[in-house]
Amino acid sequence: MRTEYINGVVHYYADNYEFTLSDEKFHRYATLVVRPTHLNLIDNQTNLSDQDLKEQIIQDWFAEENDIVRESNNKKRRKQ
Repeated sequence: MRTEYINGVVHYYADNYEFTLSDEKFHRYATLVVRPTHLNLIDNQTNLSDQDLKEQIIQDWFAEENDIVRESNNKKRRKQ
């Protein structure tokens, strides 16, 4: 798994697929929990449907960060 910055856009690569975030501004968001709707598939050479691949990408690339962000967001809400 690797990333590459091409023409102002971060491209994410794995063996059988490539994707970007649907909007580059999402890279600057501190409270965003990445969801499949935030992904733009460029290439899917897996035997998964696009939706299933997006779910897998969330688990492979963003699960740990999503958990941290989710917990932080919940702490902020509890304090209010």
